[in-house]
Amino acid sequence: MVEDIPRKRLLVVDDEPAFCRFVRNVAEELDFTVEMTTTGTEFMTTYSLFLPATIVMDIVMPEIEGVELTQWLIGQGFTGKLILATGFAPNYANVAQRLADASAQFKTETLLKPVGVDDLEAVLRGC
Repeated sequence: MVEDIPRKRLLVVDDEPAFCRFVRNVAEELDFTVEMTTTGTEFMTTYSLFLPATIVMDIVMPEIEGVELTQWLIGQGFTGKLILATGFAPNYANVAQRLADASAQFKTETLLKPVGVDDLEAVLRGC
């Protein structure tokens, strides 16, 4: 289990680089240190090296999708906050959220794309 992770470490995983940059720009204004990834495999490697306290994760991605990555995070002992982002399948995001909630290891929240600056800031300020 990962413990004592600094609160201001954010990892973003989304197959849309523009969304990753958007999240990074907003988060850095709130004093987060941010790492970005665009694939599930890259996310897993970066997670293990960076040990984020907060994750912004797209649900629908090629290769490895968000539900599978949520299960992986449970297995890793993640105890931070997971922010699920989706523009295609809000009900699919609910599956990942229910998995995370059932584990009771970490908090989850869902943002629907397109995500506004104010909504993202509000969620990040709660981390």
